[in-house]
Amino acid sequence: MKRGFTLIELLVVIAIIAILAAILFPVFAQAKAAAKQTANVSNLKQIGTAGLLYAADYDDNAPSNAKGGETWNGANINAGSWYWMFFFSAYIKQLPGDWSRQRSGIFVSPNAPTVNRHFLDNTGGSPRVLFAEAQGWDRTWGLTRTTNPANGRLAFSYFATYAINEHLMDEANSMTAWEDPSASFFIIEATDSEIEGDELDELYSRTQNCTAGGPIAAEYARAPMGGHNGGTTITYLDSHAKWRRTDWGISSNQCAVITRVNPDGTSGQSMNLNFPPSTTGGSSVRVRGWTPSF
Repeated sequence: MKRGFTLIELLVVIAIIAILAAILFPVFAQAKAAAKQTANVSNLKQIGTAGLLYAADYDDNAPSNAKGGETWNGANINAGSWYWMFFFSAYIKQLPGDWSRQRSGIFVSPNAPTVNRHFLDNTGGSPRVLFAEAQGWDRTWGLTRTTNPANGRLAFSYFATYAINEHLMDEANSMTAWEDPSASFFIIEATDSEIEGDELDELYSRTQNCTAGGPIAAEYARAPMGGHNGGTTITYLDSHAKWRRTDWGISSNQCAVITRVNPDGTSGQSMNLNFPPSTTGGSSVRVRGWTPSF
């Protein structure tokens, strides 16, 4: 006569399975996170290499802002800062994702907690694109013409989670003008497509909620960006990429701001970050990692 499992035996087996699951599930999660970070580093490494290939074809220059001197109401048209991924895409054979493929492509990190939709307006006091100049971009670059819900303006739109060092676009287009390429920022993970030292509130690594008031200016009053393991992955000017932990400075207060003074006497508030270094921005800033010379 066949004998079945007793209730105690079944409970013991279930308990063993539960214990094994409790042990293995975190391991699986860590393995998945590690795989995503590997893909993220690979993305940034390829983008950095594409940037160097672009510079090699353009007399050592990165894509510059106000290329050809285009201005609107006295403001530069920041072609390099906002379109850099389209200039580099020819060397990667891949364009940023448009509205229909938000999380796909090399310009979107698989680790990004949110993927911002970027809008490039053609009107207003400081437009980001002149459509007369951009004829054909919606065909050759795959950009989608849409309406920016924030202001109702006609705009191009795309998705990306990586930002270029804006100082490189504004102040020193030559890639070899930087004294320490292996320690100088080229591409970094952020919620915008361009970034400089006084815009580091756009990093994904913030976990604290900062509200406007007191020393906190409205531009720094942002909700947490997701944590991102407490750091960010960076491509340096020599094209190597690695993850670095964010050091928030004063008592680990992610909302602390201080007034920094530039060598030319100009000053302004910026977040107090030890790494990446925080500056007020501008052509006279000399902060290791961000600017053309140290």
